[in-house]
Amino acid sequence: MKIEIDKSDLLYAVSAVERAVSTKNTLPVLGGIMIKAQEGRLSFRATDLELAMECVVNAEILEEGEAVVPGRKFSALSRLLPSGSITLSTVGELLHISYAGSRLSIPCFESEEFPLLPQPQGEIEGRIPTPAFRKMVRQVAIGAAADEIRPVFTGVMTEFSTGQITMVATDTHRLTRCRGPWQGTAEGSLLIPVRSLLEVSRLAVNDEDDIIIHASNNQAFFSFGNLSFATRLIMGQYPDYHQVIPDNSVFITDVLVERSQLIHSLERAALISGAVSRGKGNLVRLEISEEGMFVAAESPDEGMIREPLAVTVSGEALTLNYNARYLLDVLKVIDEERVLLRMSGAYTPGLVLPESGEEEFLYLLLPVRVSRPS
Repeated sequence: MKIEIDKSDLLYAVSAVERAVSTKNTLPVLGGIMIKAQEGRLSFRATDLELAMECVVNAEILEEGEAVVPGRKFSALSRLLPSGSITLSTVGELLHISYAGSRLSIPCFESEEFPLLPQPQGEIEGRIPTPAFRKMVRQVAIGAAADEIRPVFTGVMTEFSTGQITMVATDTHRLTRCRGPWQGTAEGSLLIPVRSLLEVSRLAVNDEDDIIIHASNNQAFFSFGNLSFATRLIMGQYPDYHQVIPDNSVFITDVLVERSQLIHSLERAALISGAVSRGKGNLVRLEISEEGMFVAAESPDEGMIREPLAVTVSGEALTLNYNARYLLDVLKVIDEERVLLRMSGAYTPGLVLPESGEEEFLYLLLPVRVSRPS
């Protein structure tokens, strides 16, 4: 293999696929990036067997061939190379990198050991506008679990129906549901790792592209621009989320509030409450009555805070304790200026919604039970 490529194109391709390079030592070749020059196209590929990425970029192919280079080392070197034309060539088990009159060499893995990347297939096939996809992933990802104790909760239940895609995530303390446009065939549902959706969202930067999705029983495929992405699906029984979203009849208190003002009050209260949270997150208290709403917190060591907010309240007086981070997470992914808080009781699930309603997005959150007096 011998190719000439501009440093900017090289760095773009390596940066796109390096997140799929395995950091585990179970199979050393998975720690590599495959560079393949064939039939006038140059591709960079990486996989950790859970997800796989391919990026195709422009280059002058002087001699076809392939090489699997150590991923982390090659990525670091690519960033340190000077601007301009870079020549990559293979001699035996070495990759030579020539630039600005200089040359360095690094050893390669056996390319025959590198796994073949899966090809798009499956009954579910369609497309979604890139801006809509990014917004949905940004909003739904906050609800997924971060640890893998129960793998199904690290996934996003993704449902496809006529004209609509629905994404749902929950860590059992909160739940997010987003809806967006979908143009495709067949109906079905997939449990996609949240990590994979975040990676696709990170790479899909061209708003003019649609994201094309194919899905089979155990894999989902995404393609957009010059990038392709494949991920294994999570196998397991996802809870019936429809049963935990309260019916409108159970809500007893509604609060309409300016989103930015609530964010600032919660951030201040979280600083005060941190010392007494005892690992449960920064607890804050919402005191709701005919007078309005107060955001409050106190700590013997850190002090106290009680701030009034200009709100519109309808319904019963309530006092609720929340994990401040869980509230801040949702407020920071809603784009509208005002949000609606709907409460069903001091210890039962409530909703956080954009002012326009729950058709596109809703966030369900459980209040925190505390043993000390409010």
